Amino acid sequence: MTITYRPQTTVETMARIAAGVDPWIAYRDFLEDWTYLPESRAELMAMKPGFTGEAQRRWAALLAASVEALCARDGLVVPAWTRRREYRLAEPWYLYEGTGRIRDWLRESTPEPFASRNIWSGDRLLRRT
Repeated sequence: MTITYRPQTTVETMARIAAGVDPWIAYRDFLEDWTYLPESRAELMAMKPGFTGEAQRRWAALLAASVEALCARDGLVVPAWTRRREYRLAEPWYLYEGTGRIRDWLRESTPEPFASRNIWSGDRLLRRT
């Protein structure tokens, strides 16, 4: 019996988060599929991920920013769904706790796809991809 691996799309990533999987694990699984299955990238990002509520909106916005940044880096066309307003946060989301110098560093080093969505991640979030 052969089992075929199916890469985790943005839609499946959000479904896993909605089902209670630790969001960082679901997000990292998406990034690993992006890294190790380059032939699947178009499929991974094709569909707009759904969400309910503000907590899930954060993760959907993070996925949109990541897809935009990864597409720019890898020379791919960014899917139109990433530009939709619902994938932008009204309130800032700092991925690292802290104030003062930490927040200054986050604001100075966060790539534009994340900063434009009010997600302050610094420049290391996609380092392993």
